[in-house]
Amino acid sequence: MELGIGHNRARRVMRLFGLGPKRKAKNHYRTPATAVRPAPRNLILELGLVAARPGHLWACDFTYLKCMGRWYYLATVIDLFTRELVGWSLGRHHDTDLILGALYDALSHYDPPQYLHFDRGSEYLSEKHLDVCANLEITISASHKASPWQNGYQERWNGTFKQELGSLQAVRDEGELMERVAAAICYYNLDRIHTKLKTSPRKFRLAYEEIIAKRSGEKVHSDKVMQESGA
Repeated sequence: MELGIGHNRARRVMRLFGLGPKRKAKNHYRTPATAVRPAPRNLILELGLVAARPGHLWACDFTYLKCMGRWYYLATVIDLFTRELVGWSLGRHHDTDLILGALYDALSHYDPPQYLHFDRGSEYLSEKHLDVCANLEITISASHKASPWQNGYQERWNGTFKQELGSLQAVRDEGELMERVAAAICYYNLDRIHTKLKTSPRKFRLAYEEIIAKRSGEKVHSDKVMQESGA
């Protein structure tokens, strides 16, 4: 879509120049941990929830980045309606503070969502994280045990992001790593064409908000006309 060509032509060009898709990186094993509280129900599965508007349904997760011989952890929050990455946090440890950092980043730009979905990692089932959600009146949902596909949008985003981020071997310090990650997220939100949306997530959200504002304006105008006419 970005190049304005079809799939067949893209394949011919790729074969001509010996280009191929990048191999998916090997998954880093997550050590299971015991959570303080039991996991909530999977409301997406039980209720058949589908994101109906921005802020209706968010999903969160974290992934691993190998850089400078160490593991770094990137926690993210995605709006499932606009597919926009609304919040993120990068750190050396995958703990509750990391995932709360991503949530707070999202809440600094947007109102709390109606639903928040995550997997059964101990970070997300910690008392601190669940208390924050409860205080914000966010209804929580969790995937079933050992069922990463139930948080498929986040899993897909993690894999695509790391492939497009590319090699981090040339990164010299944590500041440069943070800059690389921020630039890649900015590109994803603002410029990268999402196949489902046919545009970037941010442009999709702005177009949606413009349509809603226009409809609201039309309704206000209609109500005013009816009031003035005595209807």
